[in-house]
Amino acid sequence: LISAGIGYLLGKLLDFVLSWRIKSESKALVIVILGYSVYFVNHYLADVSLIPDHFIRLEPLITCIIASLYITNYSKYKPEFLSILHQTGPMIYAAFFTLTGASLNIYILFGIWPIALFFFGIRLLTIMGGSYAGGLIAQDPMRFVNVGWMPYITQAGVALGLTSLVSSQFPDWGPEFATIMIGIIVLNQIVGPPLFKYALRKLGEDKTKAKFETDGIRDAIIFGFESQSVALAKQLMSNNWKVQIVTLMDKGSIVEPEDVPIRYMREVNLEDFSAMGAAKTEAIVCMLSDKDNLTVCELAYQHFGTPDIIVRLNERTYYDKFLNLGVRVVDPSMAMISLMDHYVRSPQATSLLLGMEPGQDSRDLEVLNPDLHGVTLRDLRLPADVIILSIKRSGQMIISHGYTRLRLKDLVTFVGSKKSLDDLTRRFDY
Repeated sequence: LISAGIGYLLGKLLDFVLSWRIKSESKALVIVILGYSVYFVNHYLADVSLIPDHFIRLEPLITCIIASLYITNYSKYKPEFLSILHQTGPMIYAAFFTLTGASLNIYILFGIWPIALFFFGIRLLTIMGGSYAGGLIAQDPMRFVNVGWMPYITQAGVALGLTSLVSSQFPDWGPEFATIMIGIIVLNQIVGPPLFKYALRKLGEDKTKAKFETDGIRDAIIFGFESQSVALAKQLMSNNWKVQIVTLMDKGSIVEPEDVPIRYMREVNLEDFSAMGAAKTEAIVCMLSDKDNLTVCELAYQHFGTPDIIVRLNERTYYDKFLNLGVRVVDPSMAMISLMDHYVRSPQATSLLLGMEPGQDSRDLEVLNPDLHGVTLRDLRLPADVIILSIKRSGQMIISHGYTRLRLKDLVTFVGSKKSLDDLTRRFDY
């Protein structure tokens, strides 16, 4: 109870520290000191409360868990707290695991390795048994059940902390016990992560975005043949985009427009997708069924790293799946309401951004010209009828002003006359 109470007070104190308007590095130092103070208070309380054969001992793990639970659930500073932990964690881990390794008696490990191997095997078998039992009871698909035990093998932090605690509390047999436990943990650390990685790959869950390299040509692929996709293709082509439409229909079943390239696919697959130059395509628009759209998005995300993927949503159940891939989702049921709302609140800006003002347009231009790297916005000498709306750098929007310097790969949004935007396009696409 005392440990939990101190943990609550520590959480309040951390919340107060995080509210300070100081650099995050200074906050990180204070948080590390507060974390260390938990152990200091533990030893101090044990010393002052000592009576014959009894003393009060705190549980530092409980104290820290309660404190972090408070910050995570009852503080508005959770994101900053997690960011600080992410930055300081590697240094703390390095010290912790170095000290743990230094306490490992290698000669004892040579003598008891069969015992460590035996307990490692027992743990492995029981985890497998429990995972299979749980998966079968829950009626999970067998492809998940067969690898469901693999992510649970890895073992480190808390187990090592408890092992160190036992070793210090029982000096007679604690070191031998700690050596056995550390040996088991080392085996788990060797076997666990590769198995976890294998399970993710086996189930296709290792969704890391591929790296995209532009060829300087603005091109797009539209999946789905219908009147809207043809109209979209023609509008993009009128703005100097190279566009091709992909359909799953049979050849001869549709009337092909004369000025828009049409490609036919029996099903969405990587081979055909690559053959149409998807690796260099800057934008992909999906207007198929949600299932086919999701397949397109996953292929584009994992193999091509396409910067802009737009999907027309059919069922809300797929919404989160698309968002997890960083896809821009257009929900037809809400798009019209949102558009009308913007027209009511800001009709002029909405008309301008939609390209409905005569002679006016908006355009995203990527900084590819090395001569523009490091140039301030005030020195760009923009045409009088062009303004900058935003700058996106490394996936983050930045607040720009006249002294903001451009960087290669910056994505700059301009609004102005079409003629002036065409001139700027040539400057930026050097």
